[in-house]
Amino acid sequence: MKRMINYFVMLLIVAVVFASCNETEISDPFPSAEIEGCYIVNYGNFGSGGASISKYDYITDKMTNFYFEAQNGGNELLSNIQYAYSVEDSIYLIGNAVDQLITVNPFFEQNQNGITGEMENPRFCIADGDYLYISCWGANPDYEDMPNSYIAKFNRITNTTEEYFDLPGGPEGMAIANGKLYVALNYISKVAVINLQTEAVSYIETPAVTSYFVQDSNDNLYVTLVSTWSDFSNETGIGYINTSSDELESTYDLAGVSSGYGSIIQANSDFSKIYVVTSAYDANWNLTGAVSEFDVAGKKFNDNQFVSDISGISGLAVNPKNSDVYVFAAQSVTSAGLMKIYSSAGNFVQDIDVGASPIGTLFLE
Repeated sequence: MKRMINYFVMLLIVAVVFASCNETEISDPFPSAEIEGCYIVNYGNFGSGGASISKYDYITDKMTNFYFEAQNGGNELLSNIQYAYSVEDSIYLIGNAVDQLITVNPFFEQNQNGITGEMENPRFCIADGDYLYISCWGANPDYEDMPNSYIAKFNRITNTTEEYFDLPGGPEGMAIANGKLYVALNYISKVAVINLQTEAVSYIETPAVTSYFVQDSNDNLYVTLVSTWSDFSNETGIGYINTSSDELESTYDLAGVSSGYGSIIQANSDFSKIYVVTSAYDANWNLTGAVSEFDVAGKKFNDNQFVSDISGISGLAVNPKNSDVYVFAAQSVTSAGLMKIYSSAGNFVQDIDVGASPIGTLFLE
């Protein structure tokens, strides 16, 4: 009898240990110590490939270029990656030329087939529940009025596109607040507002075309106001949108806000500062830019630029852990780009080589 009791106790211990191990595997399939870092989206050369992902481990100060290839058996990205977005345990890469939605896990291992043929010229995405909303310019954009642009509604569970919302005007960046989808329109001087319950569309008039948002803790939005070759405006800067009233309550002037399609506006982790990229071409068509700092409490841009004279400026990011500012530069679409690191006080820290045409980042913890 005693032998049987000991045998039963042993089986119970084994079962408990097995269950504990299994529970650990289920609850933490992606250990944060291995995935934590800044992932740089390198767009490459439009229509000719060269896109890549670089991983910067800011704890060890180690940069790993061609990270996607290393995680996927040497396979390269076949699309130019426009944007990377993380939701739950999936990362979505928006690709154009070839138009594609690529899904990877937090290790950037592609874990399902990419979606092609369901969206045309995708730009940006944002999630709401089981759905991913993707801004698209359509099959044959005219780059003037963009009459055939739309929003694709993608079901993340079934991995299919369920619906398309016609939205003329070249939808670009998006934000979700108070049950509404806010869409920056890059070819019409308006911000579109889509009620996600009724799908009704309304508009907020703006003094210039818009491109991207940042969102404060009260779900209100700051949007970039830009002047482009097809929609010129003298009223560039950022605008403040109250999402309760859907009104553009204030605008803050800043000359030369970048019209580039990258991360041109970012806030720090406590939303006390907003950083905005400005840029201009010289007589020889060399792009030079700067970063300006907006004081959220004081509601004004600081008189002195945060950094300036960045040749080939292509985007920026703010590290949520230490508030360092990363400024990206691309001298060429085919050669290595540069990540320039500055402290929150604007002091230069170091330069690090990244992939071709860096335009944005994704931080994972």
